[in-house]
Amino acid sequence: MTTVKMHGPAEDKLVRVMRQVGFAVVLLLLSAAVAGETIYKYRLPEGRTVYSDRVLPGAILLESFEHQFPRPAASETDPEKGRLQAEERIRSHLAALEKAWQEVQDARVALARAEERVRAGVEPLEAEPIQHAGPAAPASPSVGGPPPPAPPAVGGPQPAAPPAVGGPMGTRHGGGGRSPEFHARIGALERDVQAARERLDTAQRRYNALR
Repeated sequence: MTTVKMHGPAEDKLVRVMRQVGFAVVLLLLSAAVAGETIYKYRLPEGRTVYSDRVLPGAILLESFEHQFPRPAASETDPEKGRLQAEERIRSHLAALEKAWQEVQDARVALARAEERVRAGVEPLEAEPIQHAGPAAPASPSVGGPPPPAPPAVGGPQPAAPPAVGGPMGTRHGGGGRSPEFHARIGALERDVQAARERLDTAQRRYNALR
């Protein structure tokens, strides 16, 4: 069997082609490995929640999911540089996940506190006047109340007409309802609840977008 040995420019060109093909194969393998990555959500023994792309001994696995990371640039020809860039993307994404999850937790606490303030504020404060329904009716004469007025003499003054037909106005003040100060305070507390709900919704959307 005859072996043909190449020397000179032809050999150099073949070596360059084979080297480029080798780089391309490595990049394809790296791209496939990085494109779909399993992310693990753990609870550490001290109670903190963390995200990782690898198994953490001693931590409680809460969930796992696949995340598609951006593929390395097609023009990249340095496998080691591509690997380092891929690892940096993963680290940055895990940090963003932890930050987004913490915001979800903080928003939930804020909503619970806002709702509790509404429940605790349903009773009027001392500085908030209550609109009373007017004086209480006197007791009956049979149990010690004042005697009824004597009927008017013939031709004497007649009883005053009721308010409905032009007589003097009564003493009722709103039927015992809450004061404007009370309604203003409760309204502010309820707006706090709505703002806390919107914060939680936004935090949930941002967190889900990173998954």
